[in-house]
Amino acid sequence: EELKGSIKPATPASIIDTIVVPLKYHHVISQQGNFFRTLRSFGVQVDQSRQPSKSAVPTRPPTSSAPTARIDEAEDESAPKTQWEVVLNYQDVEEDDSTWTLKARDQAGLERAQNLIKEAIEHAQGMSHVGFLTMSERSVFPRIVGTKGANVARLRAETGADITVGREDNTIVIIGSESAVEAAKNAIVKIAANPGRPRRNQD
Repeated sequence: EELKGSIKPATPASIIDTIVVPLKYHHVISQQGNFFRTLRSFGVQVDQSRQPSKSAVPTRPPTSSAPTARIDEAEDESAPKTQWEVVLNYQDVEEDDSTWTLKARDQAGLERAQNLIKEAIEHAQGMSHVGFLTMSERSVFPRIVGTKGANVARLRAETGADITVGREDNTIVIIGSESAVEAAKNAIVKIAANPGRPRRNQD
């Protein structure tokens, strides 16, 4: 009896729970990996039962079949010309779900992760539109992105839109509510149109 009393039950290595996440929201929620890094900072690891099989970033519809496309040419002749098109989001997506298994070090971390994921799903549900902003030249992209992505991060925080700057083409994909998409587009066009001048010339 004394021996039994001296043996402590093994403490679990992690607290485990599951949550179901629609595959179609995966790209918006993951924030290009930033979301999972945040969860790890809570002491939570995530195993996903399924990954989306389709491209994460929505692709622009063929321009020939998009009569509603709007061409917005900047009034300033020196500003780069842009092409802008908005379509409804989640039109051609996987409707299946993925089960996320959360492995947390403690209950507090697990609850923080659960709340963050639920908020992210609700946020993704409101990302109803996709905007495709095509710039006439890629030379403005470094200015739009900012140092280490600072400008894009700021615009995401200010507008609530998800912004993906194309690496292969001249198109920036903006996902969010209709108003957030428009706000992000206007801000990006403004950054692109302002080349920025050395401070010493602004005295």
